[in-house]
Amino acid sequence: MRQLFSSIPRVSARSQSIALALATLLLLLAWALWRSDWNREAMLAVHATAMGPAWLWIFITQGGDAAVVLLLLLAVGRSSRQGAALAIKGFLIGSVVSPALKAWFSVQRPLSTLDPTLLNPMGNPPISANSMPSGHALAASTLVCLIVLMYPSLLRRKALLLPLILGGLVVAFSRVVVGAHWPADVLAGLGLGIWIAWLAQRWEWWWSWTPYLITRSGNWLLLILEIGLVIYVMVTAPPEVAAKLAMGLVAVIGLLSAVSRFLGLQHQRSQG
Repeated sequence: MRQLFSSIPRVSARSQSIALALATLLLLLAWALWRSDWNREAMLAVHATAMGPAWLWIFITQGGDAAVVLLLLLAVGRSSRQGAALAIKGFLIGSVVSPALKAWFSVQRPLSTLDPTLLNPMGNPPISANSMPSGHALAASTLVCLIVLMYPSLLRRKALLLPLILGGLVVAFSRVVVGAHWPADVLAGLGLGIWIAWLAQRWEWWWSWTPYLITRSGNWLLLILEIGLVIYVMVTAPPEVAAKLAMGLVAVIGLLSAVSRFLGLQHQRSQG
């Protein structure tokens, strides 16, 4: 497992080109689907199919929350030298791109367009405009791609890589299942997430934040950020039990990461 925890992200140019080509294809497919009747038909087909218990999908869909993704990336990226920098930059880019595109396209949500009796909404999916792209799908895609950039050896470990990709896809698909987004929104989010991860990497290469974030003061800043995110995900958890359980689980992971970071800082202090 030692090779998994590579200190410097090194994904080959060929792998990056394939990923960006896939991202562009997803965006083109999203555009074509959005402009066709298939978008509506695919949405109705999903909701006409028995997809399993609502609580499960409500639990899963929390995995695409932006704060959840950032908290998970900070925890998972502890063993990667540039993990924190990539996580924060991916979050910042996504926080600009997603709202800007939502406002630009101003696509109505499924529940505000379709007859509610044709859908099987789960939880409390939004019914306002700003549906395109799916922010949860974007965040889930960014999460998967940034983890691969943090630990490039995953590309050679299919037993770890495939479940990671599948998990991201399931989180993205959950947005259609719960009734929050159109299929085209999800495809667009997946494509954008890949591009955002690539941009976060390029940003870190052009202007690296890692030299500061690995310092003692940088780790204190990350500790404060982790604690703030833990509080945020608990306070903003949706009212459903499954959603609270999902947010609570992520909060525990974030808290454990924060405790580990704090103990590391204390150890540095004692050694100094």
